[in-house]
Amino acid sequence: MANSVKIENDFIVGGSANSRLTPNFRLKEFVRLDGKVYAHRELIAGLQQLRENLNASISISNLKPPASFNPAPDGMAVVVSAKDPEALLREALQLKKSDYFQRVEQKGDQLYLEIPNPDDLPAIPPKLAFDCGVRVTAAFETSGDPFQQVTGNFDGAGLSFGPIQCNLKTGTLQELFRRMRGESGRRLQQCFDNEADYLAFWRILDGSRRAAVQWADQLSSGRYKHGFSQPWTGYLQAVGRDTLFRKIMLQYAYDKYGKLLMSTLAFARGVSSIRIDNLRCLAALYDMGVQQGSLHKAHSQIKRRVAAEKPQDQFALTRILVEERAKKASKRWRADCLSRRLSILERQPVSVSLDGQRSRRSNPCSYLLRNCPVRGLENYLAG
Repeated sequence: MANSVKIENDFIVGGSANSRLTPNFRLKEFVRLDGKVYAHRELIAGLQQLRENLNASISISNLKPPASFNPAPDGMAVVVSAKDPEALLREALQLKKSDYFQRVEQKGDQLYLEIPNPDDLPAIPPKLAFDCGVRVTAAFETSGDPFQQVTGNFDGAGLSFGPIQCNLKTGTLQELFRRMRGESGRRLQQCFDNEADYLAFWRILDGSRRAAVQWADQLSSGRYKHGFSQPWTGYLQAVGRDTLFRKIMLQYAYDKYGKLLMSTLAFARGVSSIRIDNLRCLAALYDMGVQQGSLHKAHSQIKRRVAAEKPQDQFALTRILVEERAKKASKRWRADCLSRRLSILERQPVSVSLDGQRSRRSNPCSYLLRNCPVRGLENYLAG
């Protein structure tokens, strides 16, 4: 959500008409007849999720539902329509099960949607929370379809691929492809049009990481080496389109970074009695794990700050965790690390200046970051 959008108490109240609130909705769609804007960001998030699930346009019919609907307080309900009213109703009722909406009522071709009390949103299940975290982090790392994202050696990682940008330098790309081959080597090979290239790729993966990064550097393209040469990009994108391998990638993200999140939460419990269970905090810590790994390098600094500052809530505690871990990154990336994490906590771009570097990261999937607790996440991760 752009900084040109004005927000008060989590209600959108103004800003530039063309500001994009979510991937499919701009601010101008929430301007009322009197020129005013007043819509809770949780309502807009629910509409975006409905738009994605429906895979079709949604028209906002009435931003102030008439009294006949016995509507919720202002800014927490809306009347919408779509080309296929029955499909719209079906998808809205599915989202009601996930507590995106509290009331879903159809009158003719019009559909009334109302969100739960945004100050006391119901807890969401851990799988949904984890999926949200993966998507938010992927939106930082990639553009377009994250499963088909192929990135060259702009950052020294050699070749990076997929929603969490597994790469050659860390060995995560090698681990991912070995897991894929174990599930179905035949399907994996079919993604490569040339058998010789497939075998050559495996020689790279099975060799040293240093040699793999050097190979990828030679094939990286563009001024800053963000691109990667063909036919390799095409091969990897074919892998990313395969439904089986998409499932394997998500399971790998869970196994690799879900367990890392669990260790982060365990450390946090050791330094503070405050429980971290809000989706925004958990997503920030998950993103930290993907980009920076464990908290280990910052343990002593975190302990000192928690003892001195005595954070009063989970947001203050999470901020200490991500700030101190960001300071342990290389100077070039410290501001970037912190800007990413703070933009998740705040659900909007946050400008950061750190050690002579500036960063202001935004995230097109910030609408996924509902201000709600997650139930049973630690049991889910442990299982």
